[in-house]
Amino acid sequence: MKQEIFLLPRADFSWFCLGICGTAFLLKLGLKVPGFHSILILFSLLLLILYSFLPKTIPRNIDKRLYFSLSASILFLLFANVHSGPRKKTIHPLFRSYLETQLKHSPLTKFESRIVMGFVTGSTKEIPGNFKDIAKESGILHLFAASGLHLGIFIGSLQCFGNLCFRKRKWISLLLSLGVGFLYLVALDFPVSFLRAYLFVFLSLVASLFYRKIGPSDLLAISSGCIAFFLFYDFLSIGFLLSFGAVYGIFFLKPSFDQILLPKSKSFIKENFHLTLACSICSFPVLVYYFRSFSFGGIWINFLLVPMAGILLPTLYLSFFLQSLVPKFLMTTLSSWIWLPASFELSIFLKLFHELGNMGRGYKTWVSTPVEFFIVSILITILFTFYPKLRLLKFPYIKFPLYILPTFFLIVSYCFPMPSFPFLQTKVRKRNLSIWHGDHLYLFGSCDSKGMTELTPGLPPPKSISFESESCLKGILASMKKYQITDVYWHGTKNSLNWISKFKLPIKSKETEILGAGMNPLFSIIRFDGNPNEVEWFLQRSKQADKSRINSRWKGILLLDFPPWKKKEAKEWIQYQKLLGISTAWKMILVEETFEIPLRDYLQHTNLL
Repeated sequence: MKQEIFLLPRADFSWFCLGICGTAFLLKLGLKVPGFHSILILFSLLLLILYSFLPKTIPRNIDKRLYFSLSASILFLLFANVHSGPRKKTIHPLFRSYLETQLKHSPLTKFESRIVMGFVTGSTKEIPGNFKDIAKESGILHLFAASGLHLGIFIGSLQCFGNLCFRKRKWISLLLSLGVGFLYLVALDFPVSFLRAYLFVFLSLVASLFYRKIGPSDLLAISSGCIAFFLFYDFLSIGFLLSFGAVYGIFFLKPSFDQILLPKSKSFIKENFHLTLACSICSFPVLVYYFRSFSFGGIWINFLLVPMAGILLPTLYLSFFLQSLVPKFLMTTLSSWIWLPASFELSIFLKLFHELGNMGRGYKTWVSTPVEFFIVSILITILFTFYPKLRLLKFPYIKFPLYILPTFFLIVSYCFPMPSFPFLQTKVRKRNLSIWHGDHLYLFGSCDSKGMTELTPGLPPPKSISFESESCLKGILASMKKYQITDVYWHGTKNSLNWISKFKLPIKSKETEILGAGMNPLFSIIRFDGNPNEVEWFLQRSKQADKSRINSRWKGILLLDFPPWKKKEAKEWIQYQKLLGISTAWKMILVEETFEIPLRDYLQHTNLL
């Protein structure tokens, strides 16, 4: 008999954690309100005192759970570090060094090594930019982000190995897998989705030691409560919502899909399709709200590639482990044989990824948040969550239309005509940046890199070009002659503009406006290389751009592209932004960070700034 899935937690400690989650949610809503934290403390204390003196008219078990929730709320407000800011997560140096050393001795190419690093570390920084863009549009970027998939496969592999070694003492295998899994978590610096997965595994395996079962609602409540208490900044973050949303779909929507279509069937195709569909429906509201984009082709691409990743990851873990046991004098001889299975599987994965990505990624981006699709996706999630409780929905003539409702919704949302973004292409390197937005090409920094001024083949040439360095002149003049471009603007300093005035060039000079200040009514971008002689000029121009904005939704980006020996100073600019006189309407980022969060996302989705 199938165990019933309860929507509310069953354990008392789960209600304690639920109290933490509810208070953390309220605190997130009013975090910017002065004194809101103190008001919540007083309100929670008052509520606890009033409830203590009210006559008891509810069952004893419910009364006890309410006490737990109110007590948890007060403890959270008093002891949790709710004022913690963002923390840049970095892979532990020893773990990174170990992986890099093993990959150097492997027969993998440089590109394959970067893909393997992305798989094992769960960091999108490790994979090439072009590959990352295609993975995002294909909806499989989560395979290169530390998630429950990685931890589940890792601990599952350890469990299988441990059960073979300790057949009669499986508790040793359990403790070993939890211990090594925690080291993996520490090595990746506690990413929120990975931490959620570890808490799930920890609670489930510990409960099994005492011959107990823990329900999905209890897992969600306890894990989210722990994250809210110890990592408040990550609570309700985008990664948190995507991770918990996908798991919510697996726990509550997938069983409903299974009950509607062939409830007694356990076929691989049905299970995998329902799993992918449930995760897609639950992640849809988060993606369209924060990113205004969704990969519709990612549903069927995940259907094929996620099982392949489930085979590839254990092979990679085993290859790293075996190679670390090989003596140095045998490394050259045995390394190619050790990595043979992983290399073969990786080549198949990349081939499938390339073919499926080219066949149809179905990636769609909206200019504004599609509110109607956002609301409908939430209603569908609620409907299938309560499906087991509603007898009306179980009639045969309702089942089939209900089953095809999620698929029909995704098809309609994909085909529904919406205005799209203007063309956008970015190239980010150290010391230079190019942004092709609409029919205007912006060249920031020097043009030392080959191809900086070369236009993308197959695309129509831009109608306008703006640049700031005389090193770009040669390439720009060649493009002007080749493509008959007449609107070219030089945003230089006073010294450089005095220099250009001595020559008769078909270029218009702009001394009063810094490059990028007038890119778009909704955003501006200014690059600064840390030149101390230009600090005053840079601050003046940024203030002018701040004052000249005409749209209330306008946001600004200050890209700090300092030389390596000035990296610390660049971080100090971010720390002392207000002291420098730069308003909070500007988002200051280091050039290195644009590889973690692509600059195009900042430009397309200004609500993320």
